Amino acid sequence: MFIGIDDTDSERGLCTTYLAAVLMDRLRPFGELVGLPKLVRLNPCAQFKTRGNAAIAFQIETERVQEVRDLALQTVVELSDLSGKNTNPGLVMADAVSRRMRDFYKRAVTEILEIYEAREILEADGVWHQGFKKGRGLIGALAAVGAELEDHTYELIAYREPKRWGTPRMIDQASVWKADSLTYPLTWDTVDCHNNRIVFAPHSADPVLFGIRGDDIGAIDLAFQTITSEPWERKVLYLTNQGTDAHIIPGVVSEIVDNKSYRLKGRVKDAPQAIEGGHLFFSIHDKENSLVCAAFEPTKNFRDTVKKLIPGDLIDVYGAVKERTLNLEKLEVLELADRIATQAPLCPSCGKRMKSAGRGQGYRCRRCKLNAEQRELKALPRDIETGFYEVPPCARRHLSKQLVRMKGQKVHPSR
Repeated sequence: MFIGIDDTDSERGLCTTYLAAVLMDRLRPFGELVGLPKLVRLNPCAQFKTRGNAAIAFQIETERVQEVRDLALQTVVELSDLSGKNTNPGLVMADAVSRRMRDFYKRAVTEILEIYEAREILEADGVWHQGFKKGRGLIGALAAVGAELEDHTYELIAYREPKRWGTPRMIDQASVWKADSLTYPLTWDTVDCHNNRIVFAPHSADPVLFGIRGDDIGAIDLAFQTITSEPWERKVLYLTNQGTDAHIIPGVVSEIVDNKSYRLKGRVKDAPQAIEGGHLFFSIHDKENSLVCAAFEPTKNFRDTVKKLIPGDLIDVYGAVKERTLNLEKLEVLELADRIATQAPLCPSCGKRMKSAGRGQGYRCRRCKLNAEQRELKALPRDIETGFYEVPPCARRHLSKQLVRMKGQKVHPSR
């Protein structure tokens, strides 16, 4: 039996991953859990998402199907914030994973889907399901069940004791920095070195204490053992599509649509300009089409890289498009344009720099009385290299692939 759950939390609290963690523990007497549970992030452009837009799926081998369904329903009702305006839980239980389910996952991570599309597949495949309120969570629950993670990472999430929910988290910061120094780059996005922040723990009232992400289970466990914190109630290691760029679609500027995330190639059309609040904007062009790109203030030091771009640079940009503006997650500088300055020419006789002879009259050496008509062109050094650049960990989207994971590429990781 494959069980998928989504849309159980709200902005006020609770958490779909916590509900799944509790449910998995409650189900252990009824069968055997198979493999690691999947933490699946869906399209970050979804309008009704809460925080990271995560859905959960796991597999259990059991002969007590009805009891498993009853307990799952009970747990969803108990641990969902059904009072939340945009909380519309979905619960899916499938005997097998069909090709339609796998295709649905690929669409759910890159497109905006409607509830009826999930229901059509569930009914066509004869899958037991239960939607609550509007039932929007059926989209994520079905997608999580169907998720085939060709590329994957891991996240170990520790959960708080319920009596501590809504209170400040007690985590020893020095131990977190030590854990990062011991395990990076096999773990990542635990801290943000440049901005001097710890970024692996939320600030909301939900049950999550912290989450350690990485490629290596041993390194994740070492980091967990190194960190000193308040007592935790339970912990779960998830297999996840986080840090994989699963949401990114290769495309061209002329064919983009809103609410999708792309990799697009183009030349910088105009120099980046800052507006009030520290947001940076510039345009790229692809033949006859152009697109505005934005590095918003929360991307912090990434904006320093963006400021170094000049017209003519050839780049790939990565990010979500909304209202014909791409919100940058990272970029690759493919080719640098020459940055040219002009200056008065040198006198061929004495080697001194000539002076202007007057408007439209060229240049004259005051010592040798020689004339020249044109200024000299000089290529200035560029304080930027080719390669990949990324937003810092404090601004990273869950799905964005960290540069430390991009093997064989020229990268400039943000720490």
